Amino acid sequence: MTMPFDFAHPWLLALLPLAMLPLLPRRGDTLVFPWIAWLPDDRAGRWIGAIAQGSAVLAMFAIVVGLAGPGRPHREVSRTGSGAQILILMDRSASMDEPMNSKGVEVTAGESKNKVARASLTEFVAQRPNDRLAFMMFGTSPLLAMPFTYDHRTIDAAIAGTAVGRGMPDTQLDLGLLTAIGEFKEQHSSSRRAIVLVSDGGARLDARVRQLIANGLLRDQIALYFIYLRSSIYSPDLNAAVPASESSAEAELHRYFLSLKTPYRLFQTGNAKAMRDAMAEINRQQNALTTFVERLPREDLSPYCFAAALAACVLLMALRLFQVRVWS
Repeated sequence: MTMPFDFAHPWLLALLPLAMLPLLPRRGDTLVFPWIAWLPDDRAGRWIGAIAQGSAVLAMFAIVVGLAGPGRPHREVSRTGSGAQILILMDRSASMDEPMNSKGVEVTAGESKNKVARASLTEFVAQRPNDRLAFMMFGTSPLLAMPFTYDHRTIDAAIAGTAVGRGMPDTQLDLGLLTAIGEFKEQHSSSRRAIVLVSDGGARLDARVRQLIANGLLRDQIALYFIYLRSSIYSPDLNAAVPASESSAEAELHRYFLSLKTPYRLFQTGNAKAMRDAMAEINRQQNALTTFVERLPREDLSPYCFAAALAACVLLMALRLFQVRVWS
């Protein structure tokens, strides 16, 4: 489809008549001789003269149009491809710096839960080239490290940045989830949407927060994946049936997620291999064709005009070498 054009400085187009100046006869080009009828017909000279005049007109026309700033305006384009919109919500509390009793091949025993999570999340990002990804951390307060983007190098850098410094002293999961859901409000797309929550703990949510989370997930059709990092045998098993009086915050959170009207999946991981398997399963579930609207910035076309003017000037300089200015 042909896109409409606009000009950044349309008033400069009033100078376009100046491009006709090379067509006017000039006294300096006249050779004063009393009689030239006996001279042979110079067809090549006439062609060179016409090309020179056309080049001069083109150069001045292109310069004026280029100064006017032609371009294609801001527009929205509908794209179709494969992928999803996935926000990775990672716990950055101090407990994530504690070691995980990993028996995986790539991550040895004693390494922190944060490092185990980083390795699997980086691999997951590499396997999702068509996704729009975002990365957010939460602890004392949520921190959006990178909003939704197709530039996965920045997502990798944000994930790697969780290795810097110590974790935050508190885990405000409710604020983290609500802020993560809010990131989907301005995203216009028909693709699948998901939040991947990576944490080693839970939280007891009050009724108001539970309702806000449930409404937000349902409104924006967001699937929730909870990757629960179990660091030892003392970490609660969220799938185990326990009396209500002995329920942990993690188990209570899991049961609340089960009551949601939107898709929810729990992955309990006690080592690096389980973490990789969980991310691989999410990768398989989130593959589908998607249609989304991409906002394109204004495209400036003035460099093409200046390039045409430069080419015309070079041609003029070359033709000038063949011009006879003095006959002796």
